[in-house]
Amino acid sequence: MICFNKKIINSVILSSILFLASCSKNNAQLELQSLSPSELSPRIEWALIADPYVACRKDASYESATISSFRKGEIHEIKGNRTVVVDEETKELWYAIEDGWIPSYSVKVYSNKLKAEAAKKELK
Repeated sequence: MICFNKKIINSVILSSILFLASCSKNNAQLELQSLSPSELSPRIEWALIADPYVACRKDASYESATISSFRKGEIHEIKGNRTVVVDEETKELWYAIEDGWIPSYSVKVYSNKLKAEAAKKELK
């Protein structure tokens, strides 16, 4: 009988604590990101630079001139892609971005910019 009463008292105390804790004012503010519809569109892919340094070429070829470079963690919209024959046995995929072409092995591709931003936080 005494054990049964302790269980009821403990249940009432626990319920009271949970009720009071849920009634407290929460000062946390929601953070809203201002992303454009194109940054969330599943039809537009985004490249997260995964290598420490990536040369951006004028054309999809290692022989092509380097026109700029990117650093690890940068995010760029993919405008297109091309499969390039390196030699008789090797083919590589290259991505066109706003500045030029980069090889696929240097980037991680995401279906929207929000996913790329989240992955950027995980890069080391």
